[in-house]
Amino acid sequence: MAQLSDFPDEIIRHILHFVSAEDNLRNFQLASRRLHNIANEPLLWRTHCLRCFHFWDARHNLEKKLKARASSVGWKDLWLKRRRTNFRVERWLDGIVRTTRGQARRVAAICELGLDVKDYLLDQRYIDDSDEYVLAKKYWAQATLDSLHRGLAVEVWFSYQGRLNSREHLDAALGAFDMFVLHDQDHDLNYIARTLDQYAIQYITEHPHSKRFNTRDKAINLMRWLRLKNYIGAEFPISEYRNLQYCLIGHVLSEREHASLPLVAAAIFVCVAQRLGINAACLNFPGHAYVSVEPPAGEDLDGELVWSNKRPTALHRMYIDPFTSDHEVPIEYLRAKLVEHGWESDDDSASFQPSPVPIIVQRMAKNLKASWAEVYTLPENDPKIISTGRLRTGVPLRNLNTAKYAAMWADLMSKDPATFRWSDSLSRLLAECSQHWSEDLWILEKYLSPVYEAYDSFLKRQPMAMDDRVGWQHVPDIIRMMNNLDNRGSTACHRRYTEDIQRSVHYKIGQVFRHKRYGYVGVINGWRSKNMMLPDPHTVSHEDARVEGGRFDMYSEMGYGRRPTDKIFYTCVRPAYCRLRIAQENVEIITDPAEIPEELFIAAGRFFKRFDRESCRFVSNIKEYYPDD
Repeated sequence: MAQLSDFPDEIIRHILHFVSAEDNLRNFQLASRRLHNIANEPLLWRTHCLRCFHFWDARHNLEKKLKARASSVGWKDLWLKRRRTNFRVERWLDGIVRTTRGQARRVAAICELGLDVKDYLLDQRYIDDSDEYVLAKKYWAQATLDSLHRGLAVEVWFSYQGRLNSREHLDAALGAFDMFVLHDQDHDLNYIARTLDQYAIQYITEHPHSKRFNTRDKAINLMRWLRLKNYIGAEFPISEYRNLQYCLIGHVLSEREHASLPLVAAAIFVCVAQRLGINAACLNFPGHAYVSVEPPAGEDLDGELVWSNKRPTALHRMYIDPFTSDHEVPIEYLRAKLVEHGWESDDDSASFQPSPVPIIVQRMAKNLKASWAEVYTLPENDPKIISTGRLRTGVPLRNLNTAKYAAMWADLMSKDPATFRWSDSLSRLLAECSQHWSEDLWILEKYLSPVYEAYDSFLKRQPMAMDDRVGWQHVPDIIRMMNNLDNRGSTACHRRYTEDIQRSVHYKIGQVFRHKRYGYVGVINGWRSKNMMLPDPHTVSHEDARVEGGRFDMYSEMGYGRRPTDKIFYTCVRPAYCRLRIAQENVEIITDPAEIPEELFIAAGRFFKRFDRESCRFVSNIKEYYPDD
């Protein structure tokens, strides 16, 4: 009877491609010296690396390794290193779901490993429902991945500090907004870059003689091709202008229709044009997005030689509108538009100058804030909110809140901190981060702190400048506060020792309810009795308290202390919120699991282990705060 050792090496190598890397390590390579040598060939382990791990941090320089000879790269060691990384992430994630103390610290440790952790975190979506911490693991794996994505986005904007006049990497700068709402989708910064590369390659393939064109013809021809392919300029109803899907360049590139805001259409043109060697840039023009194109040094737009070294002026550039037109836009038309807006219309106006990328980032941030502002006063289930915030994944209202959060970061990271107005949105960002995105503490420390230090140095250099920074305007204090809360946790709320609490607080952690007045479904994740504070992190906003009634200190969310309320309150989890307040008289307990929306199971993982269908109750994972529930 034939044995494996009787087969030639080529057959064994082929068989090994169907054996898992783990089985190879534990069994196959231990069978004999010959099999050990075959099982450790670099080409085999390169295959295992690419098959087992789809995402690689930039520090591995994977593209360079793939181009090198397989024998020159330690592929097996690289696979083992990635495997050990997964084990470390597993331990940290287990710590996150088992205790609320040190969660932000563990999230930071995972995120500092970069994209190497993404494969493992994505795999947690498929853990078995029998796992005791199934909801918590799914939630925190996704929350950690989202924080990693946000950190990568902020890093892109942070990279413009010290070079705020840069016109490079517009695709990444706008794609960073996509990263805030990416979740488990594939349309990340690499996808955006690859897609734009493909557009450029496709254009060259279809127009092999385009390099012979002059600058004017190159720009017009490219714009017409992009519009003909429907890559830019797709129409959509004006009533949908503020929809997030039209604001995000990654979302636009991946959609079949490619409908987008004019600014995104202009950016797509600019990014493809730059890949083709065309000197194009977006304009920061009021009311609409235009593109300027400049000829190479020593030429004019029509390819004629010129002998001037002067910087091009508005008369030496061409202007186009990729969103609405196949033709060049006359400068006279743009001058008239500036006059309509009450702006200076001379040729030296900043509106005619190629705009630095950070300015375009700030403009997109304004668009996202406008999208959020348009719907924030509407009822939660209003169709306008759903259409405006609908993306491939995520709850629409949550997507809008996340987009607003992204805009806050973009504002601070893309501006010069050596100005008095840099801190205008600082307090709002710090409050938003500490109250709703505590897992982003590492981003504050890594990226906001150095920019704040530059701002602090600027203030100290100013004569007679008054330093009135307090509370939410002092980054080191907020970071210290968040670290203290993460390390210390909060005081537990007991029922067993107080008869008044046992009698007056009717409901418990994990019970699902419907709001009697507003009809939404949520799950209780905190309670407080009369004359008693809510433990962190269950503090809620002044607006929530005012809606539900009762006395509340408006400064409680600003770090100046809290007063007790005069009635029984609960905090609750909802798909788009993690700590809303509800008065006890508005609670109507739900006992049928079929009435619970699917999105609530996802959101509940922040505070609960799993769902018990028999009792129709979520199993608490915050016993440190509420040990008796």
